[in-house]
Amino acid sequence: MALVIYDQGYRIQTPVESLFRPRGVEGLTQSVNSAAVPGSEDQIRQQQDLEQRIQLSKERFQVPGESSGKASHKAYQDASTAGDKPKKPQGLRAAQIMTSPVLTIPPETSLRQAWALMQEQEVSHLMVVDADERALGIISIHDIMQRGTDSPISVTQAYHRQMIAASPDTEVSSIAASFVRYPIGAIPVIGRDEKLEGIVCRTDLIRMLINDGHVESWA
Repeated sequence: MALVIYDQGYRIQTPVESLFRPRGVEGLTQSVNSAAVPGSEDQIRQQQDLEQRIQLSKERFQVPGESSGKASHKAYQDASTAGDKPKKPQGLRAAQIMTSPVLTIPPETSLRQAWALMQEQEVSHLMVVDADERALGIISIHDIMQRGTDSPISVTQAYHRQMIAASPDTEVSSIAASFVRYPIGAIPVIGRDEKLEGIVCRTDLIRMLINDGHVESWA
């Protein structure tokens, strides 16, 4: 299953891109376009400079010889149609690397209590769940620090209600790409029964690299 959006514990049909702004070049291009003021020479120069840099980046990483590239691609297609098409190797799945069980807290938990639990368990994210263990949202250590680690207010005033979520069989390559593309640090793993089964954090992927994980199978 592809990555989806959960809002207050329920899956919604809204595309990921419409709720989570991509970071990097695409996000920067969007922000420049939206901030440009007609008639502003500085904004126009900034936009032109950005477009030039993007074009140079594309040319730098483009395979030399466009015509030869097309010929190679055609030859590959001919070879594929002549025999069996090459099958993409099955990559790692979320269920294989996720942390489970997940540390959860009820909505009435204070930021002070959530912070203490994070420090005790040495984690950077907590899942907020209701009485039925339905994932209502996610809160990070940065969310708490922004509002005060000794604050008595409820986590409901700080946690993210909209989350990018995966299923147990989501490929790790899709999760890794989302960490690069979107400003998120963790992705909950939700099963078919809408129950929280695990969580994948950036640190899980880094740990795999350190432990010589099979990165080539992610692609």
